[in-house]
Amino acid sequence: MNDKQQFYEQFYSALEKAMEPSGGRLIEMDFPKNNGSVKGITIKFDNIALAPTVNPDIYYQDWKDGQLMSDIVSGIRSELIKTMPGLSHFNVGSIKRDSAITHLCAAVVGYENNKEWLQSIPHERVADLAVFAKWKFDNANPDLVVASKITEPLLAQLQLTKEEALKIAKANTARSAKFEGMDTVMKNMMIDEGMDRELAEMMFPDQSTPLSVLTNGSGIDGAAVIACPEVLKAVQKELGEDFYILPSSIHEALILPKSFTDDVEDLKQMVSSINEQDVSLEDRLSDTVYEFDGRSLKIAGSELTQENSIAESITHHRGR
Repeated sequence: MNDKQQFYEQFYSALEKAMEPSGGRLIEMDFPKNNGSVKGITIKFDNIALAPTVNPDIYYQDWKDGQLMSDIVSGIRSELIKTMPGLSHFNVGSIKRDSAITHLCAAVVGYENNKEWLQSIPHERVADLAVFAKWKFDNANPDLVVASKITEPLLAQLQLTKEEALKIAKANTARSAKFEGMDTVMKNMMIDEGMDRELAEMMFPDQSTPLSVLTNGSGIDGAAVIACPEVLKAVQKELGEDFYILPSSIHEALILPKSFTDDVEDLKQMVSSINEQDVSLEDRLSDTVYEFDGRSLKIAGSELTQENSIAESITHHRGR
């Protein structure tokens, strides 16, 4: 038995004992995730429709570093117990057409690494990416965000075509777009962590870097804004020029004015290196660099445009 197997067996046993007094029953499942699949443990509670899933891999390094399994599982149990009141508010039956305008949002992943699970998810192709819709559930707990991918059966329940659902989802995502200079983002992060504002402003003066951050208001699935032409046109207007898009993760993208450099290969190497070193596989979007010329999003140096990609996707995924 290797270390990973030993960890998993101890983790499952400890979690099962910890959740039993609260009525939690464990179910092992393999779940499709961005860029692959993950072995998960779903915890089902009576009278609660939605069940949270724990990814054991997240805690493996903590265990390797010497943290006690009892402490790891105790922390998980505490978080789950806190989220149970919020989970009880979720109801899949609440997914209705008249609520779509406020609950649909967009998400984006790299197409090639995710095309297997994307077969069951209505989506559009944009360059080498895939854009799909999610339903964000109402929640009494502001710290808990739960969203479900829109599948073909859910589309039928909504009585929407794929194109209609994605149009609503992208419009909602566009309305929540957030565009800030990297210096402002870093400065606010330091202030939130307790740094004196004056010191933070000295460390990160305005316009200290040509990079900006493009995401959405929640910071979750924020890279989907690059699939919204109206957002990209607004960014171009603010910058006063065309720009490159460097995918930081599925949650955000970095924007770089084209006047700063014309070395696309250097940018691609930088994106690839950061992905490899700093971005988890699950959150990784792409090693590709994109550009926006005021009309279409395309792979930098390529003629593959957003319009061509979407037209192709409609051919392969008929709406109702």
